[in-house]
Amino acid sequence: MFEKRPGSGSERRPSDERVSDGGATKDISSTTLIADIPDTKGDFVGTYLLKSKTLAESKSGAAYLRLRLSDKSGEIDAFVWQDVEAADSSVATGHVIKLKGRANIYQQRPNVKVLKLRPALENEYDVRTMVECPKTDPEELLAVVKGMIEGVGDAHFRALLDEVFSDEEFVSRFKTAPGAKAIHHAYRGGLLEHTVSLLRLATGISELYGDLDTDLLITSCILHDIGKMQEYNEELAIERTTEGRLLGHIVLGLLSLQRYVERLDQFPPVKWRKLVHVLISHHGSLEWGSPQVPMTLEAIALHYMDNLDAKLGQFRAVSKKRKDPNFEGFTTYDKFLERYVYFGDRPAKTDSEEG
Repeated sequence: MFEKRPGSGSERRPSDERVSDGGATKDISSTTLIADIPDTKGDFVGTYLLKSKTLAESKSGAAYLRLRLSDKSGEIDAFVWQDVEAADSSVATGHVIKLKGRANIYQQRPNVKVLKLRPALENEYDVRTMVECPKTDPEELLAVVKGMIEGVGDAHFRALLDEVFSDEEFVSRFKTAPGAKAIHHAYRGGLLEHTVSLLRLATGISELYGDLDTDLLITSCILHDIGKMQEYNEELAIERTTEGRLLGHIVLGLLSLQRYVERLDQFPPVKWRKLVHVLISHHGSLEWGSPQVPMTLEAIALHYMDNLDAKLGQFRAVSKKRKDPNFEGFTTYDKFLERYVYFGDRPAKTDSEEG
């Protein structure tokens, strides 16, 4: 179904495997990354995460299927014009598909004409080529969090953190939960990576501003996004859960935290009030989803640290995945950032160098 075409252009990555008749020998062939599709000449073969699909009609009334494909290198739209109903029923959103396609440019944006497609087999792709992953091993990141907990001097905040992190189910989910559905840290392990970034920022900020309650700030950094463990699933294509849509991660996190507090012998009401205020105000404004605006030093500090890490993550993600094929050094316009991002004069870094 997917024959190899010599000279089809573009950089290749070894993630597509063809199993021989005996099943013992695997022939590693190649797949085209989304970032390479605009430069592809002729037909190509690739494995991609199917993020969405939509049945639609052209102006002439002909049915077509619009797909949104992604991998670690970017996203692109793809269109099925023939055998539309069969194609629609053969693949499912949130799964990896394999397709044979042809690169197109429409209104100065690349897209794909799908010639053939089917669900990808497990041995035909590497998950690491489908989605972003933390640059640091999760166990190392978790060790940073636990090390920061050991440094919390306030007995009540320390007791709460110890109670939370003695829950093995919580810790297991905390290591793998995504940090968002899109925009920034939107991959498995993204929540933990984001948390560690805030802890490192908090260390420097506490040294610079000596009147901050460091124990409160550290505790807030660790707990501010724990509701995301319930807000999002852990599938390759991250989606909000029913609870996530109805309640959001701020409410979910507070409800979860309340249960841990109730297990303690006592937790001073004044400290609980301070902690809750920092947690519920960390988005910074009502229109951004916080039920209250920051009113304490620790609350405003967490908000800006959280926003800084999110924005830097957003810029990095856009720079990697949204390169403008018609304007070297710039991304295409990003509606969330409301701007183009320029990356043209930055030195290239390997994955191990990026933080």
